[in-house]
Parts: sequence; structure tokens; C-alpha cells
Amino acid sequence: MTRWAPRGAGAVALALAVAAACGKLGPDFNQLVAIEVAAPDSVEELDTLRPQARALDGRGHAVSADIVWATVDVAAVLEVVDSTTGVTAAAQPGTGHLQARAGALRSNLLTIRVRAAADTVFPPGLVRDTVILSTPDSLSDSLGVLLQDTTATGAVNLTGRPIVFALTTTYPSGAGPVTLVTSDNAYALVTTDTVVTSAGLAAVRVRILPGTPPDSVVVQATAARAVGTPVPGSPVSFVVVVQP
Repeated sequence: MTRWAPRGAGAVALALAVAAACGKLGPDFNQLVAIEVAAPDSVEELDTLRPQARALDGRGHAVSADIVWATVDVAAVLEVVDSTTGVTAAAQPGTGHLQARAGALRSNLLTIRVRAAADTVFPPGLVRDTVILSTPDSLSDSLGVLLQDTTATGAVNLTGRPIVFALTTTYPSGAGPVTLVTSDNAYALVTTDTVVTSAGLAAVRVRILPGTPPDSVVVQATAARAVGTPVPGSPVSFVVVVQP
């Protein structure tokens, strides 16, 4: 891992002041005076990111320069995999910092939050429900999952993570339409929906639309880490039985 010690800002003003003091013709606007940097403000644990940087001359124009990247943290929250491209791995949850350098000139610090990767997803409630068509509304109970990260101090519910719900099976095949809803007032046909977790929870309900009703439907909830691997416990399957 590459690390640097933090360094104060003001390189642009200093370079121009020195040039003006030493040169009769004023500052050299062709010299490198700043490094402009950008990166996502957050990334998930085990994922990677690639920050962007460009060198600027005294006129604010982008110029060619050999730029290298490093962290400035003692804790290994971020780990620079390739110092020339800036590719960086998110090693553990926390807040890390990246900095670009071209010669003696250094950029402002980039602050990046590493979010915990989910360790488990499971249904905290029912996985089987029954819809009675003769009731006022042919709507199932909530079919929900809980997404968590396991830590030394206990499980942590993860907010803001996507869960994909999909109607995978309708029995018998060819039966009338069934839809997933996140609002009791929704009737549009939706067979796949992405729901973002709140306090770790994400849920949908099943609505039987007009037509020949099925005998049962299967819904699956899938959670994946940022690197694309499934979260342990995924997918979670729900069965909804339909009765007259």
C-alpha cells in the first residue's frame, strides 16, 4: 500500500508568487501549478474504485504529467492497488483518503467512505402466504427480507442497499396476471422490482389482477454485493397460494 503524509494547500499561489519574484517577465503560466481530482464519495467494502486526476498549468489548461496516487491514512481503510492508475480497493469499513501527486505538487485530499458489505440476507417473517380472492382486495401480506452486516459487536442492519424481487413462477403456466406492488394503490403489471432497504428491510406484496387466477406464485428476493457476488442466504423464496 502506498501512503503519503498530508500536505497543506496553496501550491498554486506559492508557485505563481515565486515565479513573479524571481522572473523579470512575470510568472511562467506553462508550468504545472495544480492537480484537479475527483472520485465517488463512497464505495462498498471489497469493491474497487478508480479516481480521476488531471494536471493544470497556470492558465487552467490540462497538461500532460506523470501522476501517482497514494493513501494518507495509517488505518488500512483504502488500499491503492496501482499507484499510476489510481485503482484502489476498499479494504474495510471506515473513512479513507486519497491524494494525487505530480513531482512535488500534491492535490487536495479525496475523502471516501467505505460502506460495510452485507454478510447475510434472510426473511424475518413469513415465506408462505395465502391470498383469498373473495376478500375485498386480492393482496398478499408483505414478503420481506432483512440485509445485515455481521460485526464483532453484533449484526448491523444495512440501509440504502438494493434488493431485487422477481416473480419467478406462476402455477399453472398461462394463468392470469400477477403483479408485485410496493404501494397498496398500485395495479400496474410489474414482474421485477428493485426495492432499497430501510433499516435493513425491503419488501413487496403480491396482487392478483383480473383474469384466470393462478393456484400459486413464487417470488424470489436477491441481494448482491457491489462486486457482484450473492449475499449469503440469497435468493430468498416466497410462495403465495391463491384460493377462491
